[in-house]
Amino acid sequence: MIKFCKLVILFLNFFLLFLLQSQSFSIKVTFSFVGDVMFHKAILDAAYSNGKYAFKSFFEYVKPYIEKSDVASCNLETTLGGKPYTGYPRFSTPDEALDALKYAGFDVINIANNHMLDRGVSGLKRTITKIAGQNLTCVGARLTPVEKPYRVIEVKGLKISFASFTYATNGLSVDKDHRYMFMYISEPAIISMINEMKKESDIVIVYFHYGNEYQTTPTKKQIELAHLALDYGADMVIASHPHVLQRIELVKYGQKTKLIAYSLGNFISNMTSPGTDEGVILNITYHPVRGVISVNPILTWVHRCRVKDKLLFRVLPVKRFLENPDKYLTESDLKRLSQIAGKKLIEERERK
Repeated sequence: MIKFCKLVILFLNFFLLFLLQSQSFSIKVTFSFVGDVMFHKAILDAAYSNGKYAFKSFFEYVKPYIEKSDVASCNLETTLGGKPYTGYPRFSTPDEALDALKYAGFDVINIANNHMLDRGVSGLKRTITKIAGQNLTCVGARLTPVEKPYRVIEVKGLKISFASFTYATNGLSVDKDHRYMFMYISEPAIISMINEMKKESDIVIVYFHYGNEYQTTPTKKQIELAHLALDYGADMVIASHPHVLQRIELVKYGQKTKLIAYSLGNFISNMTSPGTDEGVILNITYHPVRGVISVNPILTWVHRCRVKDKLLFRVLPVKRFLENPDKYLTESDLKRLSQIAGKKLIEERERK
């Protein structure tokens, strides 16, 4: 009888272990990543009417591609530093812009970039506070040295960690008492951070703000740092700063596929240099054992047009509006959409 009971207990333990493993093998997490979100003066003017700012309409057509993901992240390349509101070169954007990003479906907001100190330490602190006040996850800066320098969220029972690094802050600096607030890019810092993140995370995501502006191919340093992060345990490297699209690499590490997005371009801006009107919603399905199992890049375009003598900004999904243009699109616009639609971003590689 005792032997029979032991066998039953052994069988139940085996069955529970099998059940747990089966569940973990069936879990999939979906991500949406976009590049730089920039609110230049022209965008602020376009959003202003009757004494109020309203940005939600700018994202109306991309919202369906973002909100359905389990995790959606953008790079907020401005501060929420309060009045006076300004565009380039020292950004401070109305808080209503954050309402619009939440409306669009974003829940993780990166702020580690070269414009994060445009309103100094006080502006950075206000930005962090406002993001937290919307129940959004702020990545790339912290209010106190007691907080972890990375963020961990839980989705479908999996812990996902985010860390973010910037190459510079446009020559602006903080005093020694506030150096803990964010991280500049350095190999020792990257390695140390990833080692800490791995201890409590199922998925490790590293964001870099780096590269050369307007350059459509990653630099040697971009490539080295991204692969360094993967080699030490990051599952995905997401990056921006060039303001144009660069390639996306799927890298095989044995049975696991990892991903590098060297630059996701501009999601919204008023930049006019070639390629700066292009972006992408990088939709990814991730499996905790196999890694990245599908990638669906939704190419986007920042459309500017005048309606009743007012400049209008819209972020448009390229394929949808190329196939079903509306009354605001001209022949020149359709030609531009066609050019963007032909882009191929994804490359597959085996890690040597």
